[in-house]
Amino acid sequence: MVTAVAGVLLLAGCGLSGDELFSNLNGTGASHSQGTDTSGTTGTTGTSETGAPWADAPPNYADNNRVRIPGEMSPQDEKRAGQKAAEVKRALEDLRRRGKISPAEVQPVLAELAASDPLSVTGLRSLWSDKARGSSYGIWIGKTACVTGAVSKDRVWADANGHYLESGCLPPPPTH
Repeated sequence: MVTAVAGVLLLAGCGLSGDELFSNLNGTGASHSQGTDTSGTTGTTGTSETGAPWADAPPNYADNNRVRIPGEMSPQDEKRAGQKAAEVKRALEDLRRRGKISPAEVQPVLAELAASDPLSVTGLRSLWSDKARGSSYGIWIGKTACVTGAVSKDRVWADANGHYLESGCLPPPPTH
């Protein structure tokens, strides 16, 4: 059994020294696999030559968190989403001042602004409590953009961004 495992390791590491073969077991050495990060540059997996936020992160961080990074927007959709985000922020700021921040109160206002664009409104999620007061929302704009944000008793968020890989316009739920 030990001989078989040693043989597999030797064959798998053909052409590499022992230091090179085992250099990334603790995640601190350079990886020998090449990949493409979300910025489109090719380099060592988990890093970015363009200074992306995960450039100093552990190996495979970008791959493991890709679902949390919004996709690219077309210039037309980005312009339209930026304009729509400003409209949404104004409307929700008025609601927030009146204390109307629940999904039931936010939904009709956003539905009017979204017109025929798909819309999602949910209760505001928090890492610390499932009962945070407020609403989060996403409005699909064109083929590549969203207006994503939230409203709470203290603040209104409205951002233009691309679609999330697995969850569309709403950001993926928080995890550990």
